Amino acid sequence: MNSVNGNWHFVACAAFTSMLAILTSFSTLLFGVFLIWISYLFYIKRIATLPLVLSFLFLLFFYFYLPHLSSNNQLDPLKHPITVSGPIVSPVEKTTSRLSFVIQDEQINEKIAVAYFPDQEGKYDESIRYGSTCSFTTEISAPDTATNPGQFDYRRYLLTKEIKYEAVLSDLQLLKCVKNRGILQSLDQIRHSVLDYTDKRLSKETSSWVRALVFGDDSSVNKETVELFQRWGMSHLLAISGLHVGIITGLLYFVLIKLNLLTKEWTEWAILIFLPIYAVLAGGEPSVWRASLMACILIILHKTGWKWNVTDVLSLVFLFLLATDKFIMYQVGFQLSFAVTFALLLSKRILFQTKNRLFQVLYISFIAQIAILPIQFYYFSLFQPASIVVNLIMVPYYSAFFIPAMFLLLLFTPLPWVSLLDNWFMNIHHVAMQVVHWFDEHMHFPLVSGPLPWFVVLLYYVLFILFMQWWEKEKLRHAFYCGCLIVLLLIGNGLRPYFSPVGTVTMLDIGQGDAFVIELPYRKGVILIDAGATFSFTDYAPSRRMYEQVIKPYLFSRGIQQLDAVILTHEDMDHIGSVPYLLQEFAVNTIIVSPFFDTAKLEFNRVPEDVNLITAKGNSEMNVGGHLFQILAPIQDNHDSNQNSMVLYTNLGGKNWLFTGDITKEEEKDVIRKYPNLSIDVLKVAHHGSDTSTDEALLQELSPKIALIPVGRDNRYGHPADDVVQRLEDKEMTILRTDQHGAVQYHFQDKAGIFTIIK
Repeated sequence: MNSVNGNWHFVACAAFTSMLAILTSFSTLLFGVFLIWISYLFYIKRIATLPLVLSFLFLLFFYFYLPHLSSNNQLDPLKHPITVSGPIVSPVEKTTSRLSFVIQDEQINEKIAVAYFPDQEGKYDESIRYGSTCSFTTEISAPDTATNPGQFDYRRYLLTKEIKYEAVLSDLQLLKCVKNRGILQSLDQIRHSVLDYTDKRLSKETSSWVRALVFGDDSSVNKETVELFQRWGMSHLLAISGLHVGIITGLLYFVLIKLNLLTKEWTEWAILIFLPIYAVLAGGEPSVWRASLMACILIILHKTGWKWNVTDVLSLVFLFLLATDKFIMYQVGFQLSFAVTFALLLSKRILFQTKNRLFQVLYISFIAQIAILPIQFYYFSLFQPASIVVNLIMVPYYSAFFIPAMFLLLLFTPLPWVSLLDNWFMNIHHVAMQVVHWFDEHMHFPLVSGPLPWFVVLLYYVLFILFMQWWEKEKLRHAFYCGCLIVLLLIGNGLRPYFSPVGTVTMLDIGQGDAFVIELPYRKGVILIDAGATFSFTDYAPSRRMYEQVIKPYLFSRGIQQLDAVILTHEDMDHIGSVPYLLQEFAVNTIIVSPFFDTAKLEFNRVPEDVNLITAKGNSEMNVGGHLFQILAPIQDNHDSNQNSMVLYTNLGGKNWLFTGDITKEEEKDVIRKYPNLSIDVLKVAHHGSDTSTDEALLQELSPKIALIPVGRDNRYGHPADDVVQRLEDKEMTILRTDQHGAVQYHFQDKAGIFTIIK
């Protein structure tokens, strides 16, 4: 116990505690728990003085060494054109629709993410490579940050890669590059040459899989396939990891030894040299570096005869990667890779309790899934219980057949009959993928939740550790009870909204469009008023972008899988464009429209049969989850989509709300004439603040206190109009706009509530 050997995991836990303290902002609590734990171990003589001191030192060192990021940091906009000049410091991604790379500018000494979107498919200059020195003149700006709850924060993502600015090239002729020479540049050139050759020799589908499974480039894999793997917890099969490194090491060992090309001694040296090179060729992701470094260290230990356990090796690799690249702590791959590997190492006694390979694979899949479940909820908001079974089937298939097949195809690419192998492998793979598609169609019952509260995460891992300890000691009854408590904990967390007296109204920031989510107290009802989308001005086809980036993440982050009602004010794409996508992934009980709604524009032939389609005319009422909505208009057909907008009146949190769609001043006058006693606290300003609406008479008659304006930043229409804003300000109203404030939320309980903004 006087040596640090065998105790490096304590030091790694200290570094992990510092990392977790920065990621969660619970530094005092985490430091307190760790210090109590490590001190107790020292008291019972479970840990010696040297590893104890090292743990304290590493705890402090990494807390002050690791970066504390905030996407809310104000960055100098640098909107004026500047000349950017410096080396490309990232792999260059080249597809038919996008060219992207990161350049280290020598003038401002900052990394800049550069992108170019070609109008048509074309070839890129070969000088645009990793390590090349490039220059161009353009505007650079701070990346967009998240303006909605649950939305992916692109600015924070780039900050985790030490990138503060981005630039979009309008013309590739502006980019001038000169190739540089070096080891890394040569390896990158080899990588691209092999990829280009593979594209020529193999079918498009097979080449995309070789790119993904051998070189870590999944940009060519079908987007639906990537999403399928994400839904079913199989993304690790697409990322180069220990599985892939183990396979390529085994293949090298087999080829060099069995074919008598090298002795066992020289084969080990060859693998030692090859693995770091392969880590670079495979994209240099954290998971491949972890696996490659671990394999190299284990080979060195074997050759030198040093006795280090695998846990020490993993701990040292963890500390080394964290110390050499402090921003790596923010990478999801780094977090998931080490979490799974640590969990499996600590569970090795459980895995060896059975000699049955099938059960071992099942144990590995089960342990890996439950070890990272809180992380999965944090990043993806969902977990598929049946993914354990899917992984049980697909992991052996990928590890024993498909991944080795892709390596073999790469080796056989120069042979004239490689196309026969290509066709044979893909036919088998199509059958295997049909299994996953069957599960996706018939067993898609995900648990949806936002990030788990810290106390739930803490209690989860306490129960998880107890569960594993009882399982390891073969006290299966105790383990079963712990497992039941874990399930009850997750169910209880999912039921929290149903016991909460707090309701929420959210005006989502979807740009130039409307999307309001009403969550009633005790989850009695979830109502969506409009679900707009961006669209093409050539064919007016709606884009999935706002649905995928804003609406879906928000609903998932709130644990919402079912909508009691979707109320569509009118049929313009900036109000209904996301509905077809919504119906594909969420259970919708009822869709409510006016009698004058043109359903053809919504493609209602895609609506499931179990969705009720209700038409509600003006001067009527409807009840959703025990909550009353009054429909004020339209009473008659005004022969225009905007003028036929449904106008809704309701009381939420002690305030009277008026949702107006895109009505014009004429409809506003009709409303105040037909409902003379109407009193409003919160007004959803019609038509994004267009001067065609929000008449002085409406404001004078209703006297609202709060104005909500869903509007896009720098929109082409100039919304909201200056005259409208002036009228609202003259009435001393509080104006909340999505272009300035991001999403706006109203949290209420009983007859009181408070507005909050996200941006």
